[in-house]
Amino acid sequence: MYNRSHLSASERRARSRLAQILHQQPFLCGSLVTMHRTCGKPGCKCTRGELHEGLYLALRVGKKRKMIHVPKALEETARQWVGAYQEAGRLMDEVSGLCFQQFLTKKERVKGERP
Repeated sequence: MYNRSHLSASERRARSRLAQILHQQPFLCGSLVTMHRTCGKPGCKCTRGELHEGLYLALRVGKKRKMIHVPKALEETARQWVGAYQEAGRLMDEVSGLCFQQFLTKKERVKGERP
């Protein structure tokens, strides 16, 4: 492990928030999709074109993509957990961008040291 004091304030802040997400709250690596479906009951409004709206969790299970229905009682939980995953992704992109800039700086130094 290295000393974090050499990191910029923005990188320290992003890494700290990322660690909080990973260690202190659940997250789901997926996305939420609203779909409209028919239920199949005869005489239901959906047979006349007024489809039922439902929230689904789209995620990868092994090598397959799955769409899992989210019950109304769990919609807020699903939104929070997927939101935590999306925030972690944004933070990782931010840290990666900062590291890429550091890499380019080091590359230029190495290039300048060549005989």
